[in-house]
Amino acid sequence: MKNYRLGILASGLALIFFVSSCVNFGKQKTVTREPAAPGESRIQYQVPAPAKLNLVTLGEALLAWRGLYGKMDKITDGVYLARGFALANVAMIVTKDGLVIIDATESVDAAKEILDQFKKISNQPVKYLIYTHGHGDHTQGSPAFNSPGLQVIAPKAFLDFVKFETVLTGPYTRLARKTQSGQAAPEYLRMQVPIKNPLRAEVGTSEMLMPTITFEGHYQFELGGEKFELFQAPGETPDAIFIWMPEKRVLFCGDNYYKSFPNLSSPMLGPRPVAGWIGSLEKMIALKPAFLVPGHSAEIIGEQEILETLTNYHDAVKSVYDQTLACINQGKNVEQAVAEVKLPEKFAQYDYLHQYYGRVDWCVRGIYQGTIGWYDRTGTHLIPNSFSYSARELVRLAGGADKILSRAIELQKAGEDQLSVELCEVVIQANPDDKTAHLIKAVSLERLAANATSINQFGFYSSAAQLEFQAAE
Repeated sequence: MKNYRLGILASGLALIFFVSSCVNFGKQKTVTREPAAPGESRIQYQVPAPAKLNLVTLGEALLAWRGLYGKMDKITDGVYLARGFALANVAMIVTKDGLVIIDATESVDAAKEILDQFKKISNQPVKYLIYTHGHGDHTQGSPAFNSPGLQVIAPKAFLDFVKFETVLTGPYTRLARKTQSGQAAPEYLRMQVPIKNPLRAEVGTSEMLMPTITFEGHYQFELGGEKFELFQAPGETPDAIFIWMPEKRVLFCGDNYYKSFPNLSSPMLGPRPVAGWIGSLEKMIALKPAFLVPGHSAEIIGEQEILETLTNYHDAVKSVYDQTLACINQGKNVEQAVAEVKLPEKFAQYDYLHQYYGRVDWCVRGIYQGTIGWYDRTGTHLIPNSFSYSARELVRLAGGADKILSRAIELQKAGEDQLSVELCEVVIQANPDDKTAHLIKAVSLERLAANATSINQFGFYSSAAQLEFQAAE
């Protein structure tokens, strides 16, 4: 039944969006390059046809995270959730004196579409807009909700976080988000991708309504007889909060829970407060909510199901964190820890802990990054040569770039794409102008993207392939 359901899913996804091949390497052909720089490879390379995207694995991840299309869910009386219109969810609470909106998506256009749907339920004015955290996919659509007298609420930490991400490191943040979403150089995308990019606007800008009310620790207010309690809850970001409606027992948890093993570390961004995330999950569990409304993916309804879900989620995160700390305290380097730390088998049965978005190995790297320094005690990496300097020596010892790339092609044909990528990188570091190396590497990266099992994995590999195809021209 599951395979049948996923087959239907893949067919549905194929109707959503289509991107045709855009670069000259779209068809299978043999490329022979005359060296344009000293030491560049002369090897012939038969360029394979573009990789075919595994719609089942990636489609399952995308559905868990975002959904196929925009829809409106009624959570309980007066509480509604808009999801699938853009990357992030938007919640609306209807009171007799006006509306409370939680989060705003990354796109003003998407937010306007959501507001039009909300107005079909209630045409009251928006009185409060609450940000669960400062990521752009939750804030940048906010101008669509502006109205006279609107109060925008966020913790004080939100201001520093947004300034860091949109001003101090704004250009880099936008570069990282483009890379993460598979848009580093989209004109060089070869694969036919029948999946719409869930992002509807560039993330990492300061185009948002700024808070009019800020708080530390805890804040509460009432509107139209409904009580709202806001608690600081570091997790996805240091400025994260959750919102609790005690009478209705509705918990809006932002990105501290969503349907995937969490992204405890984003590969191109700074470390996340994992210990704080664990503590925040404990506070959420203690409230015993009857309705759980996340910033991504679908709501969960029912106290027992929520308790079980959040407890397993907490225990899974804590297990990975504790295992990683144990490796740190044993003096193991990050590569040893990545090889050893695993998600306990008992959690594998839960689809909300599948690695649709976060990955355990990336999380281990992030915990190391946020906990200890970079030196691994071997002496090798204390004051190392540049990789390019060492790579030139490796190429010389191997007997030249042709031999390394011939082996990379053999590995690629055998399905060892990661190792093929690593060999190509040695040649590229030794000679950045070696276009054949860039091309072979691009094909293997494309294949790694095509078989990705998480949204971020697809995005990062796809972006890397695009940049290598660009370098190969």
